[in-house]
Amino acid sequence: MINNETMQSILARRSYKVFDSRPIDDEALETIVTAGLYAPTGMNRQPWHFTVIRSKEGLERFAEARRSLPLPPGMPPQAAAAFGDPMRNAPVMIIVSANEEGTAYEDCCLAMENMFIAAASLGIMSGWDHATVRDVFEHDPEARAEFIPEGNKIYAAAFFGYPGPEVKDRGERKGTVEYK
Repeated sequence: MINNETMQSILARRSYKVFDSRPIDDEALETIVTAGLYAPTGMNRQPWHFTVIRSKEGLERFAEARRSLPLPPGMPPQAAAAFGDPMRNAPVMIIVSANEEGTAYEDCCLAMENMFIAAASLGIMSGWDHATVRDVFEHDPEARAEFIPEGNKIYAAAFFGYPGPEVKDRGERKGTVEYK
């Protein structure tokens, strides 16, 4: 395998559950968002809308909406404890939404992946949280109206920040690869 800077960023990227609360500076955040804007997109439609939540008020508003979600039935106690920490201490949340036309789903996921890799290249980590974010906004239409343009569907959401105290080695990646 060729090990260049891009591959190092891809290999360093992992999903984090707890972040250091240090803020992400404007230039780094602009770099991450720009990477998303340059993702591949079907027929160059660029359907995405990025909602970048970094203000204390915006993050608290989302956390408040997240805390109002009922716990899923049968959730184990350790998962319930994590459920109570809606922000994971992250200083930034990015939501990617779009209308439901064409390749919007794929385009938005590709945009988020570009943001993940760009963040990792800057020593900033990310944690994918699409399902929970979607559930929060389905449960709280007022919060949804504050953050998501009308008519858009949420396709991707993640928290961004510097790694917290527990950085675990995720080990070697495995899967089926077949060359023919």
